[in-house]
Amino acid sequence: MSPFHLACPETAARETRSVIVGPGPVLPASEYAYVEFYCPDPGCDCRRVFIEVFSSDLPQTVLASINFGWERERFYRRKMPYDPEASRQITRGCLDPINKQSEYAPLLLSLFQDIVADEPYRLRLKRHYRQFKQHVNSRAAEGSVGDPAAPKA
Repeated sequence: MSPFHLACPETAARETRSVIVGPGPVLPASEYAYVEFYCPDPGCDCRRVFIEVFSSDLPQTVLASINFGWERERFYRRKMPYDPEASRQITRGCLDPINKQSEYAPLLLSLFQDIVADEPYRLRLKRHYRQFKQHVNSRAAEGSVGDPAAPKA
């Protein structure tokens, strides 16, 4: 997965979703940014995003890693027939089982599911995915080597 902000820095600067949480008993008061990553394989059409959540107080620490897909469950069922629960999990958003999660990850996932992933944000992710894939495909057509999401020199 490659960061959206390297491929489309202006869009990412304007449109990265963040949530400000005030003092409370559950999450520390902070601004939490949901940073998008997409698949850099030009031939892949997975239609999903990998999101890392960072706090403004700990900008170098990933607090949660979330998988999310905006299509209907049947799309992901076809892509992942080996796991009957995967399509439901990805369309709701789920913690990535491969990456380390902080103690706050379940809460940040709930915040994502209940507030962050509203319909306008889902449409934004879909648009970002298309922008990212256009960038990757144009880099591939140019015969670029290295990370296809890296900005053009």
